[in-house]
Amino acid sequence: ALSGTITVSAASSLKGAFGTLGTMFQSAHPGTTVSFNFGSSGTLATQIQQGAPADVFASASTQDMAPVQHAVDIAGTPAIFARNSLEIVVKSGNPLGIHSLAGLDKAGVVAICVKTAPCGVTADQALAKAHVTIPASKVTLGQDVDSTLAEVTTGDADAAIVYVTNAKSVGTLGVGVLIPAAQNVPTSYPIATVKTTTNKALSQAWIAYVLSPTGQAVLRQASFLPAH
Repeated sequence: ALSGTITVSAASSLKGAFGTLGTMFQSAHPGTTVSFNFGSSGTLATQIQQGAPADVFASASTQDMAPVQHAVDIAGTPAIFARNSLEIVVKSGNPLGIHSLAGLDKAGVVAICVKTAPCGVTADQALAKAHVTIPASKVTLGQDVDSTLAEVTTGDADAAIVYVTNAKSVGTLGVGVLIPAAQNVPTSYPIATVKTTTNKALSQAWIAYVLSPTGQAVLRQASFLPAH
């Protein structure tokens, strides 16, 4: 029987889906606790490499898993459990009539993730594919995808480039604007056990749960794409 507590360091874009899965997992395994440390994948990778307590690492990109893997801070080979892509979110009602990446020139302020976060790297790549340049004076940088989205829903930005999963969850606080496949940049989400875990059995059980049909169904419901 599984017991004890684990800490899952996970990309902030997983907050909704992993929150749901954590509750379901704990119900299925009484006596276990899954706690989460959500943040930018790049920041989480640095924390793990510096010895911060974590049992499982779930990143929003293979690029941020790589340094942790190279430092031999994880056990085994990471498994890809989901993918995501980008979407623009604008203020409710889309008052500026922004319908594409090119249309972002209508915005006074555009929120993009910092370059150390996967959502920042992919946003830059998507803008390059669309041949769109946003003046630095118009850009506000969010530390992770949640704070980037909040610049539109609660802040001063007119638009943000975030994940499809964020756009799905925005409700009445904003409107999603699709980015076509030719300009979009998908990202893969790997998950792995941290080598220093003090509860390997529970860590591996959590990863198996995320990869299971139950876990995958919750991720699909949150608009994550299949792993393959």
